[in-house]
Amino acid sequence: MDTSSQHFLPDNPRSVTLLLGMSIALKVALIFIFAWHIRLVMDEFAQLGYAKYFANGLFDTIQPPKAVGFAVFYKLAHLIGWNATSIILVGRMQTALLACGTLLLVYACARALGEQRLRSLLIVLVLLCFTNFMERIFRTRSEPLALFFALAAVLVILRSTTLNARSIIIAGILSGMAFLITQKSAFFNLALGLGLVMDATLRKDFIMAIVRGFYLTVGWMLPALAYCLIFGGSDPLRIAEGLIFGPVEVAVNGSEAYDGLRAYVLQTLVDNTVLYLLCFSGMIIAVKRFRVSPEKKRIVLIFSLVITTLVFAHSQPWPYVFIMALPFISLWSLTPLDYILTHSGRPILRLFFLTITALALLSSYFTNLSYLKIDNVQQLEIVSRAEALLKPDEKYFDGIGMLPNRLEPTTLWLDNWYVLKTLREGKGSEAWQVLTQSPPKVILWSNRLTKIYSVIAEAIDNSYVQVAPNIRMAGQRLHVNRQTVFKVPLTGRYQLYSETGAPVSAQINVDGIALTPPIILSAGRKTTILLNGPETALLLPEGSYTGLFKEGDDNRDLFANVYYR
Repeated sequence: MDTSSQHFLPDNPRSVTLLLGMSIALKVALIFIFAWHIRLVMDEFAQLGYAKYFANGLFDTIQPPKAVGFAVFYKLAHLIGWNATSIILVGRMQTALLACGTLLLVYACARALGEQRLRSLLIVLVLLCFTNFMERIFRTRSEPLALFFALAAVLVILRSTTLNARSIIIAGILSGMAFLITQKSAFFNLALGLGLVMDATLRKDFIMAIVRGFYLTVGWMLPALAYCLIFGGSDPLRIAEGLIFGPVEVAVNGSEAYDGLRAYVLQTLVDNTVLYLLCFSGMIIAVKRFRVSPEKKRIVLIFSLVITTLVFAHSQPWPYVFIMALPFISLWSLTPLDYILTHSGRPILRLFFLTITALALLSSYFTNLSYLKIDNVQQLEIVSRAEALLKPDEKYFDGIGMLPNRLEPTTLWLDNWYVLKTLREGKGSEAWQVLTQSPPKVILWSNRLTKIYSVIAEAIDNSYVQVAPNIRMAGQRLHVNRQTVFKVPLTGRYQLYSETGAPVSAQINVDGIALTPPIILSAGRKTTILLNGPETALLLPEGSYTGLFKEGDDNRDLFANVYYR
């Protein structure tokens, strides 16, 4: 930020501009590579897949616990993709493209604050060198989209000639749209409101403070009102209640189920120590110059301080939450370098700080490359295999939502809070009710189901059989001349299959009656015996499974290292 008369960068030398451009281009290329290659966090499946409910009961039989503006954005991936895997990868590419828009907004904000082109590019590069930004900005979650609208709101304030009603209302609309994407955008809303109001208050212009707050609130309410009317139908107040009170409580209070997340604050500070020191010291210097700074710079400074405080003090500081603050603190990253150049009379000291900064930026590339080892190959293999096992009208369950184009009997999201809730409620839990009253054809197994296995074991054992790593299907493994109990979860036609999924010709005995599959079985306990044929066979719902089954144990590391390298 241009806060001193002397800069550590010369004015737009072509060689430096080319170097910065290439450095940024490499980082952007890595974002797209990450989007295609890197392992998915559980939340990504759920948030990307939520768009499938728009035509399947959303706001009717399915009441979302928070705003679902993000689902409108990811609906595009559902329209472009032709199967589950393609929807996931298109969603990732879509978010990577959004990241490019975010970088352009950061550049535009820096320019609007008075930075030269070269320095604005360097600010963008500093942002790209934060590990949290590079490792989270492409993920199919709500935060990248909300951040885009928050930056757009700030840019409207910065680019307006005067802070009149029109510009503040437009900024309020953009800020309101961010809130409709994720409840955490209450942080953006508060930061922008305080920036506008506190700046006027500190100048003792209290009328202006009230007017600004009013215009911002009016703008914020317009998209919220439209959201309630569009999705609420004849009862918009029901949508409004869930939109305001539930999300704000989650964003502000968090949950006791997430003890230990403060470690992620330490993680980001350790991984990006030099960059944080640059940004935080730049903000401190800017605070000291607050009264002599231009109006809009004061507003952005207040915004940056507030959003940083809220993000780092939040009770659920997951690694992806930090991207909400990083673009704004990066705007101040050059200020301490300018300060050193202006106030330090020792060239060796200037060289030292510039060298440390350059090494921090350079080392981030090696850190990024080390992240490539966390691939999504096995995740996508399970997604592809599970999708092939299910017809479009058949349901699955995993408590995660790994298949964006197949429905589940419930939207139950088995995060740690619901895991603990399920363990407390036992057979009164939603998970138990789903598996016993509306059982799915396929269950995708992960550590989340392992955590609640003690509750659902009775509904799973002897009702579902493993047909591939992490995949269970309604059915039972039968052995020749051995009696086996099969608690049929779904009424329907059943057939015998080999371990590879090929149909098997054999006879079975069901409750004392010899039958030749395919047969119709009603739900309930059955005593079965494989009378002839191979040594073992799988009794499963009738379907085409050839080549879809695979031997092997569950992959317990399916979601391992998604927050660590």
